[in-house]
Amino acid sequence: MVLIFLAMAGNLRAQKVEIGLLAGASGYMGDLNPSHYQRYTHPALGALFRWNINPRNSVKLSFLHGTVQGNDASSGDPHQQARNLYFRSPLNEFSAQFEFNFFRYNPLWGNEKFSPYLFAGISIFNFDPKARDSIPGSNGDEWYRLRELGTEGQGRPGYPEKYKLAQLAIPFGLGFKFNISRNWNLTAEMGYRATFTDYLDDVSGTYPDPALFQHTNPPDPAAAHFSDRRLNRQPSNPAGMQRGDLLKKDTYLFAVIGISYTFVSSWCPAFSDWGRE
Repeated sequence: MVLIFLAMAGNLRAQKVEIGLLAGASGYMGDLNPSHYQRYTHPALGALFRWNINPRNSVKLSFLHGTVQGNDASSGDPHQQARNLYFRSPLNEFSAQFEFNFFRYNPLWGNEKFSPYLFAGISIFNFDPKARDSIPGSNGDEWYRLRELGTEGQGRPGYPEKYKLAQLAIPFGLGFKFNISRNWNLTAEMGYRATFTDYLDDVSGTYPDPALFQHTNPPDPAAAHFSDRRLNRQPSNPAGMQRGDLLKKDTYLFAVIGISYTFVSSWCPAFSDWGRE
């Protein structure tokens, strides 16, 4: 086992690998927050694995955990306030990204210790929108998983299937990296995620017929309540009325700062003259 570990460590040094931790904030834009990511932010944590191909190019794998949230009641839009929807969801993301450094970045050379960079890649993430309220027959305020309720009729005859809680996204953004001292690096980046779902907030299209929830056996008061929380219940049957903007997909972002350790050594020829002409 010791020999295997030493062999792996030597290979890491030769391959110019970094591992590190990330901390920052997560945000969301969608039907319940059509602008201003910073309106609802939550702490985010994660880890990274970076392979520095050369001083200009890197490949990064990362895991990030955050929370996304939206609330019509705190919106400045009277139409949103009247709709009165709310959600909160944990979000876990695994991502593979390619990074391009504007400047040559090589910790072993005195004038190559910092660079802004662009990145893009692909992510897979999972989410689970929930809402909390007190409904008839419940024991006070409780959290409900909105997907399971089918708030827009999903999963019922004549309506779409329930959306998947694991989805793909395209991450892209800008960052800055700085070498603190030889093996230690600081990074700061802001990355947007373009998703392929409009259900990050459980809101997409139109109101379903309320009879869907009344005619189940037994009736489903939770689904009826979270499907239609309008402050003004006119008309009493909103079937077909717009509930969300189905033309736009939801997006989210991570803004993080990271610290990483590079497994390199001055004796490693692959790094000491890393890509220099």
